[in-house]
Amino acid sequence: MGTAVRTSMRSSSQALLLLGLMTLPCAAPAGDPVGVNEVLAAIKGNWADAQFSIDVTGLAEDNSAVTTRPLEVEYEASSKGYLTYLRVSSHGDILATSMAPASATASGTLSLPIQPPLGHERTIFLFSARPLTALLAQGTVNAPLGADRDHAGSLVRRIRGLQSQGLIVAARTIDYTVEAPQGETQYTTRSIIRMVGVQQARPIPTRVEFEFNSDRLTGRSKCDLDEFGQAMVEQLRDRKVLLVGYADSIGTDEYNLELSSRRAAATRRYLVESFGLPPRQFDAVGRGKLGSGRDTDAERAANRRVDFMFGAPHSAD
Repeated sequence: MGTAVRTSMRSSSQALLLLGLMTLPCAAPAGDPVGVNEVLAAIKGNWADAQFSIDVTGLAEDNSAVTTRPLEVEYEASSKGYLTYLRVSSHGDILATSMAPASATASGTLSLPIQPPLGHERTIFLFSARPLTALLAQGTVNAPLGADRDHAGSLVRRIRGLQSQGLIVAARTIDYTVEAPQGETQYTTRSIIRMVGVQQARPIPTRVEFEFNSDRLTGRSKCDLDEFGQAMVEQLRDRKVLLVGYADSIGTDEYNLELSSRRAAATRRYLVESFGLPPRQFDAVGRGKLGSGRDTDAERAANRRVDFMFGAPHSAD
């Protein structure tokens, strides 16, 4: 997918950075475990006369974007059209967002939200002569389109089918790395790898926290789990991991033991599904409640968590 970049509002160094960012090869970025981007690379524009360009601000010098700060995107074309963009997360999730206004436009701005999961992310901008409502279910503005190669292939076929029926589309792509704000995650991937080397068979407390009376992971929990998952993909694939779930002091012992087990299981499921790690690498247990009836709200929140305990290296068979 070729990229035209409008840089009239940028310094020369910023222009070179943005140009380099947007002309990366179409191979799937690291962190897309199922190769969704490899499939989506088959999306080809057929509207060269649109001269569609995008201008992105908000990226750091290392091409990273922070979850608390959206990217600002300006787009411009020589003809009027409609904008849809596809966000492909580091886990391979595809989210389509329609920016189609009531009437076609040749230029505009949008705020691109940066959300977990952490890791390399790709956004594909599609500027079309008519709205791409066929890509979105029941006229919704935002629609998840799956998270594997089959879903990506289906999307490519739908776009090609529309093109064969006369639709003209211009396509542009940007790649960047999603990061958490400084201090938002407790550990980095590198620090996890270092700690496993010196804290073998000892628990590593985390911020993999949960809402009250819930086994649903919070956004910050997913940020922390992304760091652990990336560490395991990079260097810790040979380590057996015990996931130990806890609950706060509110409720019966029996209920909290069951809730803590569900939290450990939810953590294992996220790591297995998001990073392609083998289920046998994890054991998940619940240890019930922590604390006492005199805990503060902050202490109770910290006790609704899952800790990691890395064992000795194991064979890959």
